[in-house]
Amino acid sequence: MKILTRWTLTLTAALAAVVLQPSVGRTQSVSTFLGGSGATATNQQSWTQPGNWNTGVVPTGTGVWAQINSSTSPLLRILYTSTSVGSGTSLTVGAISFLPTLAVSSGSTYEIQNNSSGTKGTLKLYGVPTTIDGTSRNVILDNRTTLSEVNFTQTLAGQDFELYTSGAINVAANTQLTLSPLIRDGSGSQSITKIGQGTLHFPSSNSVASTYAGGFLLNGGIVQWAASGTAGVSTPFGLGPMTLQSGTLRSTGTSGRSIYTGVVLDGSVTLGSTASGFTGNITVSTSGSGSTTIASNSVITTADGVTTDWQQAMSGTGRLTKAGSGILQFSGSAQRSTFSGGFIADGGVVQWTNSGTPGVSTPFGLGSLTLRSGTLRSTGTTSREINTSVVLDGAVTLGSTTAGQTGIITVTNSGSTTVASNSVVTIVDGGTTAWNQATSGAGAVTKAGSGILIFTGSGGSLTHSGSTVVQAGTLIMNANLASASTVSVLNGATLFGSGTIAGPATVQSGGIISPGSAASSAGVLAFGSSLGLSGQTLLEMTGTGRGSQYDAFTIAGGLTYGGSLQLQFSGTLPEGTYNLFSGFSSQSNSFSTISLTGGYSGSLTNSSGVWTGTFGSQSLTFSNATGDLLIVPEPTTGLLTGLACAMAAATLSRRRRLDADRPS
Repeated sequence: MKILTRWTLTLTAALAAVVLQPSVGRTQSVSTFLGGSGATATNQQSWTQPGNWNTGVVPTGTGVWAQINSSTSPLLRILYTSTSVGSGTSLTVGAISFLPTLAVSSGSTYEIQNNSSGTKGTLKLYGVPTTIDGTSRNVILDNRTTLSEVNFTQTLAGQDFELYTSGAINVAANTQLTLSPLIRDGSGSQSITKIGQGTLHFPSSNSVASTYAGGFLLNGGIVQWAASGTAGVSTPFGLGPMTLQSGTLRSTGTSGRSIYTGVVLDGSVTLGSTASGFTGNITVSTSGSGSTTIASNSVITTADGVTTDWQQAMSGTGRLTKAGSGILQFSGSAQRSTFSGGFIADGGVVQWTNSGTPGVSTPFGLGSLTLRSGTLRSTGTTSREINTSVVLDGAVTLGSTTAGQTGIITVTNSGSTTVASNSVVTIVDGGTTAWNQATSGAGAVTKAGSGILIFTGSGGSLTHSGSTVVQAGTLIMNANLASASTVSVLNGATLFGSGTIAGPATVQSGGIISPGSAASSAGVLAFGSSLGLSGQTLLEMTGTGRGSQYDAFTIAGGLTYGGSLQLQFSGTLPEGTYNLFSGFSSQSNSFSTISLTGGYSGSLTNSSGVWTGTFGSQSLTFSNATGDLLIVPEPTTGLLTGLACAMAAATLSRRRRLDADRPS
């Protein structure tokens, strides 16, 4: 047996390129298992057969690094009750490595089992300091084989693991290490770090009963589990916090799995998988009083088709980014977070149950919510609120048409919105989003989708300097859009509102514009610059009050008529002047048609910018030059009324004369 104290040993390529760096003052030994010694297969597979080791001695002790390099049998048997490994029912080692040169005579799996059918064994792990992929590690298990799997089984009486150090489990790419033993602390509170790009697998046997308390850290590759354990009692990851730095967590099947420990987010991790047979959803549970700390700026990528239900409240100073095309759900009464670094929605779906309280706790913490890509929606049919400041920095969809998840989204005035880049806000069909925050920033805002977006103005003016485009659906502008940037209403889109638009505005062919906060309410829509009309202009008229009973425009700049004007009357109106367009500094062009519906039905005829029509006893005239609609009695009706009055007066006079001539 070789003894290493204060120097570095490099194994030959035949045994693997592993660099061993002992701790100062610590005695360590490396033994290589070759197998094949003895007359029986059991002897040739046995840890306790001295001839199976290159040193001719059965290795045991806290400084032992056992390197498994058998090229024959696919099985390693450990007789835990053998006196060659000490007294009792345990085997003590620093670490066990399975070398890249390990091969088996048949199949592609290598198994390690207890060789006793009556006594359960315990593998005690003390760790070996070494360097793996350029990083110093205290390794306890190391699978670098080219086999499909190395498996610690529960065959016969089975085996448990005891930790006497916090250590790393390394699994190289394209292989798997399966651990069915439960893992408990041998002394103190120990942790496990998963490294390497391969897969660490916890099957549904004893591994769910692990109780080590120091925590589990994922730092590469895949970790998958088949059963979740019992909150506060035992889980595959022990009872300490799970730290997610890099790698993937996934179910071993299509059914869901739960994490019953607290979580520390400290890097970029993928939750779930699209691989066939590994598509189960993941729940980060509050059972066991778990909570999540965002220790650094972190990314959660949810796999396509997988829902991650994060029920734990989050705290900390880091930022959280949601990526991937899957669903991240914040549910449960406890999911109200206080982390301050902000939340970025950058793919897939984010949905939530409880909106929280502004300035106290929300599903997105207390920092800004950045909308970069993906969908935000309610988990139900009731509305949800965004109670943080917002950053628009891409293309996002608000709301959903999915049955049971159609609740509307409201952006409350508990913060402000920064338009960081040219951004698109899509409101789904049937959805309505009231945006109550003031805006700033250099980006443009495009309203897309067939739903309704309302800028209420309750949180202040809109000052983003980029353009505002109504691409589809309806935008209701009840706010003061104070910047001088352009506003465009495209083909098929609608602009309503009773607010003010400071910059030049155009309604393209096929677009619709109508004052008022909705299709059935009157209002005045004001423009601080020019207004160009090429689409359809709708004005509702129910009475004589400008802005309260009939729609109107106030324009400070030039007015360009165009497209069609439709006047929608609830009934006939009193004679008088109705100021439909006012304040404009100049006017040009003309509507193609002016049509009337409701109390008056038909159209007006244009003659050099003066539009006229007679409807029953009234005549209606619209003038391009003044922007006024004049309603007066129809001329023929007035003449007949005058003649009738004259005839009545003449008849009365004649009767009086006749009465005077009669004898008394």
